[in-house]
Amino acid sequence: MFIASDAFIQTLTNELEKQTANLGNLQLQLSTGRALNRPSDNPAAVTQVLALSSQATQLTSWQNNVQTATSWLGIANATANNVLATLQSARSLLLQSMNSGTQSSVTYQALGTQLQGVANNLLSLANTQFEGRAIFAGTSASLQAFDASGNYLGTNDVSSVVIGPGSGVGETVNLSVPGTAMFGTGASNAFTTLANASSALQSGTPSSATLSSALNALDSVIAQAQQASAVLGESSQMTSSAATALTTEIANIQTNRASLENVNVAQATTQLTLETSDYQAALWATSQAVPETLVKFL
Repeated sequence: MFIASDAFIQTLTNELEKQTANLGNLQLQLSTGRALNRPSDNPAAVTQVLALSSQATQLTSWQNNVQTATSWLGIANATANNVLATLQSARSLLLQSMNSGTQSSVTYQALGTQLQGVANNLLSLANTQFEGRAIFAGTSASLQAFDASGNYLGTNDVSSVVIGPGSGVGETVNLSVPGTAMFGTGASNAFTTLANASSALQSGTPSSATLSSALNALDSVIAQAQQASAVLGESSQMTSSAATALTTEIANIQTNRASLENVNVAQATTQLTLETSDYQAALWATSQAVPETLVKFL
């Protein structure tokens, strides 16, 4: 009769315990749907998941900044388009007023009133707010970019956010443009120009020199506003490209994490069936070779 040695018994016992642990791990994976339930399950995979999580956190932060920039620039671009249309309306009124052969003091005054209304509308656009901040006031906390007289209350720099990797802090995009870039500066800004032209027209006897000077100043403001609008458009394109790239990168990370973390149900089920069969066979073989040790597995 074969008598198992202590070493042989220990080997069989260790193997059965290993198979028992494997069965328990497979059952846990199937019940949770996760391949990684403990760091010890797959240390290398856990390290990869942690690295991917860190990357996802950074990408999500940039994605939130992109959403902020998209909202700001959406308002800024829409407002810029309205500003350009309003400036063109003012230009049309000035051109009309310069046709002296069809004007009288009454029509001059009427045109002056219309021009003043356009100027008021322009000032309202200049003080457009988003989330409680004047979008053309730069980094200033002022609720207005321009006061009622058209004086600039903001700063000449603008807020920006990081939207992706790059040198230094990363790739940044400006949320708007300063009011001076859109409406001009000092005595030649849009508001002073329109106020002077409107006042001259409402007097009923504007000089051609005054109207001509106002038109030239307004054309300069329009050219400047067009450049500012182009800058806003470029910023929007940058933001849109960044949004697309970040969405793709985050989706790739989520896919990679899922491949590491989520259990393959079909594969795990098949493996559990095989492990169970092997365990039962090993248990029977052990009971035949070492019947006195069987009790610990029952």
